[in-house]
Amino acid sequence: MVKSRVDVLVLNSNETITLDSRDGETGLGIVDNGGVAINQGKIVLAASTELLERKFRARRTIDAEDEVILPGFVDPHTHLVFAEAREAEFQLRIAGASYMDVLRKGGGIIETVNRTRQASSESLFQSGMERLDTCLESGSTTVEIKSGYGLREDDEFKILRTVQRLKMYHPCNIVPTFMGAHAVPPGESSSEYVHGVINEMLPQVSQVGLAEFCDVFCERGAFDSIESKKILGKAAKLGLKLKIHADQFTDSGGAEVANELHAISADHLVHSPTKQLGKMTKTEVTPVLLPSSSQSVLAGENADARGMLALGLPVALGTDFSPSNWMLGQLTVAALASRELRMSASEIIRGITINAARAIGLEKRVGSLHAGKHADLVTLRAPNHRWIGYTYGERLVDNVLIEGELVVQDGRRIL
Repeated sequence: MVKSRVDVLVLNSNETITLDSRDGETGLGIVDNGGVAINQGKIVLAASTELLERKFRARRTIDAEDEVILPGFVDPHTHLVFAEAREAEFQLRIAGASYMDVLRKGGGIIETVNRTRQASSESLFQSGMERLDTCLESGSTTVEIKSGYGLREDDEFKILRTVQRLKMYHPCNIVPTFMGAHAVPPGESSSEYVHGVINEMLPQVSQVGLAEFCDVFCERGAFDSIESKKILGKAAKLGLKLKIHADQFTDSGGAEVANELHAISADHLVHSPTKQLGKMTKTEVTPVLLPSSSQSVLAGENADARGMLALGLPVALGTDFSPSNWMLGQLTVAALASRELRMSASEIIRGITINAARAIGLEKRVGSLHAGKHADLVTLRAPNHRWIGYTYGERLVDNVLIEGELVVQDGRRIL
């Protein structure tokens, strides 16, 4: 038998998790002693090592012995570009202040807005590169990044242009989201600011092509459901795909807006009514849960992941990395999802791969080891997939490949 030539073979794993099958107890498509054949940046075949060695010869072979191979992790919700941190605010929350209390007093998002407005584009780019390196070394190969710390046209564009520059120079796949409606700037009424977002910012964002998505913080003290619907409705007319921060602190009507407008995702959903969650099975809105965010606000409230899973919803998980929630690793999110949301290892794996890809409209390109998809994958130093959620992820990541290129080796970025 003549062997076909491929660029890369990754072989000898304890388990290869393909996410390419709903068969079996876990629905993970597990191949024991498996591997992946890669050519020209695409997956050719995920199968047993024996079959791959029989069918292919490669220019490069990566040994995943005693490891687990998975699709590269997808983080569908971050606020990665901003200036400085807010560790002092976290101490206030420990002392009893709520997230919205801090925001109403000019702290929180507004504090970060002031610092980000003063920051240079170069400083934002450099800090963004460092943060993305941490994402990559934690196994994330695709990362969504929102604006929202400018709250005026020039500074929102400064952030979005930084995101575009990161997209050009960092190996991670980056999905840009315009979130000018993150908070109401001091000195402006909500109606005035919404008018500016709709009539000035959104047309410019669309015209220049700086974002793929539009997101809104639908919450009391930010933007109500009517305002959110107006903003997202205009964004949809301009060709942007829709996401929404929904019902994080109260039932603000965010899930209902997501269903009405058929948003790609609704994120947080801590206080969303069951009726609206049920509707998502028909509107195909993907729920994105952010357990690290819930933990960071110290309110002791979490989204009802088990209820959503019982409805058959494709629950996705994200970090919600921001200055109020400093977490960049999806494996740490996995640990929280198991403990706080009572999600199983197989549910978590789907949540940080194929379901997360669905939450940013990329499920046909990434999120599983299906032939023809981008060859984005991670190898973990773990005996089996049940270590995801069981551990907090320290030193678990060994190799990361993006489109067949080895970009992380022994847990460190090399490309």
